[in-house]
Amino acid sequence: MKSLYRSGLILAVGSLALFFSASAFAQEKMSMEEYNAQLQQAKDREAQAQADLQACEESKNSINQEITSTDQQAKALWDEIYAMVGSDAAGVEAYRQQLQALEREVDGLSRLSPEELFKRRAELDDIESRLNSMKENKIYALTEMQNSVARIEGKITDLRNKMPKAMYDEYTVMRGDYLWKISGNEYGDPYQWIKIYSYNQEQIANPDLIYPDQVFKLQRGSGPNEYVVAKGDFLHKIAGKAEVYGDPTQWTKLYEANKAHIEGAGGDSNTIYPHAVLSIPR
Repeated sequence: MKSLYRSGLILAVGSLALFFSASAFAQEKMSMEEYNAQLQQAKDREAQAQADLQACEESKNSINQEITSTDQQAKALWDEIYAMVGSDAAGVEAYRQQLQALEREVDGLSRLSPEELFKRRAELDDIESRLNSMKENKIYALTEMQNSVARIEGKITDLRNKMPKAMYDEYTVMRGDYLWKISGNEYGDPYQWIKIYSYNQEQIANPDLIYPDQVFKLQRGSGPNEYVVAKGDFLHKIAGKAEVYGDPTQWTKLYEANKAHIEGAGGDSNTIYPHAVLSIPR
C-alpha cells in the first residue's frame, strides 16, 4: 500500500515537472518571436528614417539651389538699378548714411526749446539746404531714399512749426513813457526807438503818441520774414541780399509792405533808418 502511494506521488511530481518545463519553453519561444518582431519593426523604422533623411537632404539641396538662383537674380537686378542711378552698392550705402546723419542732426534740434530752436534756426536752414542738394543725386530715385527724405522733411516742417515766428518780449506802457525812453531802458540805446515803432505798427499810429497800458512787443530776434535795417542799408541793397530776394529790383515790394512806418518815421523810398524792422512779403 505504501509502495503504491509512493509510486503515485512520484508520478504526480514528474507530471508537474514536465508541465512546468513545457510552459517555460513555450514562454521562451514566445519571447523570441516577439523579440524578432520588434527587431524587424526597429529595422523598418530605421529604414524609413533613412529614407526620410535622404528626402530632406534632397529638399534642402533643392531649396539652396533656389536661394542661390534668387540671390543671383537679385544681384543682377540691383546691378541694373545701380547702373541706372550711376552708382554701386558702396555709393548707395554712403548716401544712406548721409541721410541718417542728417536725420540725427534734426532729431538733436528737436530736443531744444522753441526759443533755443529759434536762435539756432540757421542750423535747420543748413540741414534743409544739404537735404535739397542730396535730392539732386540720382540715388534719390530709389524708393528707400525718397521715403527717408520725406520723413526728414516732415521732421523739419514740425520743427519750423514749433519755433516762434519771432523772438520778442512784451512791455506794458506806463504813464510818462515814450518810445525814446523805453528803447533806452530796454535796448540800452534810445536810437532803437524806431524798432519798437515799426514792430508795433498796429498800435502806434504816431510815434510821438503812445498811451499807458498799451502792450508793445520788444523784438529780441528777427523772424524768417523780417529784416532789421542796418546802418548804410537802403531798399535796393536789402532786396538784393540772398536771404531777402536776391534781386535788387524787388525793392518796391519792401517799400509797399512797410510804407506806413517808413514814412511815419520820416523816411521815403530813398531813405530808411537803422533799427527799423521791415516785413518781407513772399
